[in-house]
Amino acid sequence: MLGKVNEVRGLDFGRIETLVLAGGGNRCWWQAGALQHLLEHRPRLPRQLIGTSAGAGIAASFLAQSTDTALRACLELFAGNPRIFDWSALPRLKLKFAHQQIYPAWIEAFLNSATFSTLRHASSQLTVGLSRPAKYLGTGASVAMGTLAYLVDKYWWNSIHPRLPGLLGLRQDFMLLNDCTSVEAAQAILIAAASAPPIMAARKVGGQQAFDGGYTDNAPIPPQSDQQRSQTLVMLTRHYPKLPQLFTWLGRTYWQPSQRIPVSTWDCTAKATVREAYELGLQDSVRVLGTGLIR
Repeated sequence: MLGKVNEVRGLDFGRIETLVLAGGGNRCWWQAGALQHLLEHRPRLPRQLIGTSAGAGIAASFLAQSTDTALRACLELFAGNPRIFDWSALPRLKLKFAHQQIYPAWIEAFLNSATFSTLRHASSQLTVGLSRPAKYLGTGASVAMGTLAYLVDKYWWNSIHPRLPGLLGLRQDFMLLNDCTSVEAAQAILIAAASAPPIMAARKVGGQQAFDGGYTDNAPIPPQSDQQRSQTLVMLTRHYPKLPQLFTWLGRTYWQPSQRIPVSTWDCTAKATVREAYELGLQDSVRVLGTGLIR
């Protein structure tokens, strides 16, 4: 379904100008571990970062120079949370999800008044991908159609950048985090980019409803020229067993985990194996640098 894919045997990270961090909830800790080790040996982030959902959060933590804080905060928040769902409101036909409090608290832990200036003036810019509802459907129906499109893509088409959500009317939007004039505005964008109803409610950003960018594309990328594509590296969080760890497709380079990331996407309790996801990223980064796949 993907078309022609070519294995990459040696990527010069220094020529990468755009780094894309796909969404994926807790799976994005693989990206954090991989980037942490990579930057210890190749100490320059690309000029442009693009991310959505937790991938945008991880990217923001690097620009705010607070990735270690983000990891500690995640582990502490999860350790103090006994359950994902609060069933006490079920008799009132409501479900309370722990992520509604935990995710904003996690963002606040590493992006706050003490670190916001560091992010704003970073040498790299972070573009955050959001989903906007289809004009003829509204937010609720758009989320339902986006979920359906996700399932069709995952279990039938298996495409990296799905077309079905756009055909159903869902719209992509991109916002530059460095342009935010307040830390509250930046936090709101990051939270909206990960808001997957009903786990987290859609939020109003820029005067319009916005929700998890993964509903339109788990690795959203604005239109690019051929040259920009050739200078783009996409860090995936899904494992595609039939594809090489590093490959090119449609002019871009993709880096995928060496195996299925050993963590539940949405678990936010002490049982979540966040550390294992992070460690796999470290190990994969050690391997690709050691073998010369990335140099």
